[in-house]
Order: sequence, then C-alpha cells, then structure tokens
Amino acid sequence: MRMIVEHFITFLLLLIFIWIGVAYILQNVMYSSAREFHGAVVTQLENSYFDDAVMEDCRRKAARAGYDLKIQVYGSGNEKDAKVSLVFRYVIPLAGIEKKYEIEGYSR
Repeated sequence: MRMIVEHFITFLLLLIFIWIGVAYILQNVMYSSAREFHGAVVTQLENSYFDDAVMEDCRRKAARAGYDLKIQVYGSGNEKDAKVSLVFRYVIPLAGIEKKYEIEGYSR
C-alpha cells in the first residue's frame, strides 16, 4: 500500500512539473509572436512614413490577433517620430491567472 501512495505522489508531482513547463513554453511563444508583430509594425510605419492608412491597417491586424496597439506620432514635416505600444494578455492554463504585457518601441 505504501508503494502505491509513493507512486501516486510521484505521478502527481510529475504532472505539476509538466504543466508548469508547458505554461512556460506557451508564454514564451506568445511573447515571441507579439515581439515579432511589434517589430513588423515599426518597420511598416517607417517604410510608409507614418501613413494614416498603414496605421489603421496595423491596428486592424492587431485587433484580429488579440493585441491592443497604440501609435502616437510626434513631430511634423520631415521630423516625425512615433511611439508604438503593443499590449497583450496571457492566461495561465487551468489556473485562470491573467497577465498583461506591454511592448514599447519607437519608430523614426
């Protein structure tokens, strides 16, 4: 009987460690995807010289992907800069804990 209890506890701990590992990997994948999307938005803004249609298209794509994208353009004429903020949420599976992450960057 003692052997069964020990095996059960070992199995339970193994499941907990696997769950933590999977949650960590999922979080890294989501963060990497958001980071890549943020970089693509910054590049598109720079290449289009902060065109309003491109900014609106980026916001639509962000909303479809589940991100909240904020673009603040500073300056005028040939001296434009923009602050690009991307907010995304991650929910830890089974625990229901929600984390909010924000990636900020600048476009020139």
